[in-house]
Formats: sequence, C-alpha cells, structure tokens
Amino acid sequence: MNTIEINDPYIGEWTTFIESNKTYNGSNITDADCDDILFKKVGTIYYRRVLEDSRVDIRWFGALPDGITECSDAIQQAIISADKYKLSVTAGKGTYVISEKIYIPQNHNFEMASKTYDFNESTFLLTTDTTVFESGYYDANGNLVSALGTAPDYRYSIGIKFCNFSLKTSLSNVNSPALVIKDWHQGCEIFNISSVNFSTLLKSVNNYYTVFNDLRSSHADETGVGERFIFSGDLNLNVFKALIATNAMIGYKFDGPLTACHFDAISIEGVQTGMQFNSYVYNCSIVNSYIENFNRALEFNSYIYNFTLDNNYINFLDRDNIRFIKYNGLPLNNIHLLANNSFVSMPGNQLFENTEDDYGYGMEISFNTSYPQSINNLSMSDFGANFNINAKARFPSYLANIQNAKGLIAGNYSGQYTRGYDGPSGFESDSTVANLVSLKTMIKNTWTQIVYINIQVETQIDINYYKGFFIGNSFYEFSSSGVSASTILESIVNTDGTINIKRTGYENSDIVKVTGEVRLI
Repeated sequence: MNTIEINDPYIGEWTTFIESNKTYNGSNITDADCDDILFKKVGTIYYRRVLEDSRVDIRWFGALPDGITECSDAIQQAIISADKYKLSVTAGKGTYVISEKIYIPQNHNFEMASKTYDFNESTFLLTTDTTVFESGYYDANGNLVSALGTAPDYRYSIGIKFCNFSLKTSLSNVNSPALVIKDWHQGCEIFNISSVNFSTLLKSVNNYYTVFNDLRSSHADETGVGERFIFSGDLNLNVFKALIATNAMIGYKFDGPLTACHFDAISIEGVQTGMQFNSYVYNCSIVNSYIENFNRALEFNSYIYNFTLDNNYINFLDRDNIRFIKYNGLPLNNIHLLANNSFVSMPGNQLFENTEDDYGYGMEISFNTSYPQSINNLSMSDFGANFNINAKARFPSYLANIQNAKGLIAGNYSGQYTRGYDGPSGFESDSTVANLVSLKTMIKNTWTQIVYINIQVETQIDINYYKGFFIGNSFYEFSSSGVSASTILESIVNTDGTINIKRTGYENSDIVKVTGEVRLI
C-alpha cells in the first residue's frame, strides 16, 4: 500500500501515514474522521497514521510539555479521539500546564479489553483549584461529561490502566480532589502517581476489583491538611499497595463499606487520623505497612466483621494521648492483631480507645516476643471492652480475656490477664505484714464470679498450701475429703473494685515466698 510522510507541526518529526479505508477499530473511514492528526485524505484516498503500540500522543493535538502552554483542551481532545477508535494514550515527557478539568471516558467492554493512559512520567502543573482528571461518560448528545451523579455501576469501566505522572500546583493548596474515578471494575489499575500540596490526591467512588498502587501524596504544611485519599460507595476486592499519605488530617478516609480489600506496604505517617472507616468492614487486612507519627492510627466508626493486621511496623514515638485503634463498642466487631506486628516506643495506655465506653467484643491481640508494658496499660482505665489475648511468649502466655471496667465476667484463663500483673501467677504478694498472706489481684469483683486459688506459701519453718475457689466472697476449700466451705481465706474488695485474697490468720513465721496461681474462671 502507498504511504506518505508528513511533518508533525507540534513534535517536529516526520510521521508515516499508510493508505487505508479502515479506522483503527475496523470501521470505514469517512471525511468526518480526517482531522490531519490520525487520518488524512489526499484527493480521494484515505490515509491512516501509523501508530506505535496503538497509542495516541497528546502532543499531536497541541499539548506541549514546555511548562508554559495551556494544555487542557488539547489533552481532552486527544483522549476523546483515542477513545473513539479504542486506542490508548501516551505523552512526551515534560511539564503540561492544566487549568480545566479533563474527563476520562468509561471503558465499558465485556471482552475485557484494556486501555492504557501512560503519561511517561510527565508532570501536570495545575494553575487553578480544580480537579485534573475525572471519570466521564457520553450523554445523549454525545458530549463527554462527568460520571459523578450517575447511578452506581452505570456503564462501569473495565481494564483501564492510568499511570505514570506527577501532579504539581502553582497554588499553596488545592482543595479540589486531583483525581476522581468512579465505577472502575475488573482489571482497572491506577499507579505511579504523586502529588504535592493537593489536599486530596484521589477521590474514589464505587470501585471494584481495582488496584491502587504506588500513589504518593504529601503537603508542605506539616500541621496536617486535608483528607489525602477518600473512598466512597461500595469498595469490593480492591488492592491498596504502596500508598503514601503524609501531613494530612486524615490519610485514608472510607465512607463506603469495604469487602475483601487488602492493604499492603502502605504508609501512615504525619497524620491526625491514619485510616478512618465510616461504614462496615468485611474481611480486610493491612500487612507489611509503616505506621508512625499519628494521633489515631485506625478509626472504626461502624461494624468490623473481620479486620486483620499482620507484620506491620508501628512506632508511637513516645508521644502522649495517642491511640493505635479507636472504635465504637459494637457487637460483631472482630479485629485481629497478629504476633508479627512490631510495637515500638509505646508508653502506657496507648493501644485502644472505645468511643462508646460500653462493650466491644472481638479484639484479638497476639505478641510474639516479650513486651515491657503491663496488660493494664493496653487500654484506658475506663475502657469498657473485652479482648482475647494470645501469644507464645511472656506477654502473656495463654489465651485470655481482659475484663472490662464495668464488671462483665471474663472467660477462661483470666487471672493475671484480666488487667492483671506481669507476674507468672496473676497476683502480687503484699509483704507489708511479714507473716500474713495478702495477694493483690486486678480481678474486678462481682457476686457471680468464680476465682480459682492454688497457692504454696513457704515460710521460714514450713510450707503451707491453700487450694479452692471463691464464689463471690465465699471460699470453698479443697481437702482430701472433698470440697467444703471454709473461712481460711477471704476476698477483700478494694475501693477501685479489684479484690485482694487474704488469710484470715497468720503463718507460723515470716513468709519467704508465695507461688501458684489466682485465676478468674
């Protein structure tokens, strides 16, 4: 077939057109297609531009990467032309000045065909407070308009790859979200994008099966500005990987429900609130991530059906009045902190905050190495929530529940692990009186509880054993003949509601040591 060579007026290079009567998507070329960019008519013969990798370059339409020329309209036209013929988009590397919103058309293709917007590590310099890229669709008149406001999943997109550029601004702060995407589904991915001084890098609405990868956003104002990532609508089976949100009021805000979403190698740093979940969460996880310099790292404001944290680095920087997890005391809550998480520089009372101070079952915590803080320091003194604790090391050694401050009865193996002491037996021996057994516990008193006692008291001249259990404040002693009521031990209720276990009489000589166990059953 015949070819012709034409010098491109914008990039200054010779480009080849080949004789053809078909467009790139197989339809017949008409005079309306001939824009002298992709198609050209010479006499009665149609010619089609020869493309590399089926991609349109935004420079062909007048978008110049010189940091001076206003490029919004040219980029929009390049995207519309590429979409018309099912082509992808690329760019020459440089800086493109943007002052108007640019719409990304839906890619509603049941053949799962992909479309790529690869801007070749270029920079978009925003000069007005507006969104740079937003999802769009063609209205009844064929105009490309915003997809915001349409019903969920209205002609959703499949297979869009949107990537490789930086966002900068001549303004000190941009309040409009830089990127707004809606109804991106199977095979869609947005990656390798950075922004500086944008309050919000990304606003995501109702996206499924989408990968968010290597999105980096910061702000010059270190006091914290904006909500860097905002996710609303349903969020199902998404992957969030290598996301960075620094110097923000909220790093990641989720206003819609999440189902089976996965966060990997994300950064929560220099934020008031790291991740805020305002709707229910089903089967989600955070792994291999960096969490530091926060007021509240994770905030849950609705039901948590299953949320797991594994192999994360969490640094409290020895700051006061901060919490790792803030949540409402709701039934069905189910949060798992696995043993591979590292907690660094955590002073007392730094892990949890229950906003309702009511109840909140299902917080499971594992520690794989010894931990310097007492269990009492895991939560506020008026926490009002139950936890499961389990680990294979010294903090603690058994499956347990931390009883809440309102007096709910904890489950098995509670003893020291019910806001207890760090000792091996769930009590601390009070040696104020040298020959009197007095054991401090952190068990909260209720009249229905059962407290198991099995202790050995070694004095200077003999060894005595006290075995049995309290029901409320009544002690029942084990003996060779069975179990019978006894007054040999008594339960003393302290002003803070905790109990001490005391002998009603004195030992024969000074006590050397007390070993054994006190356990709330």
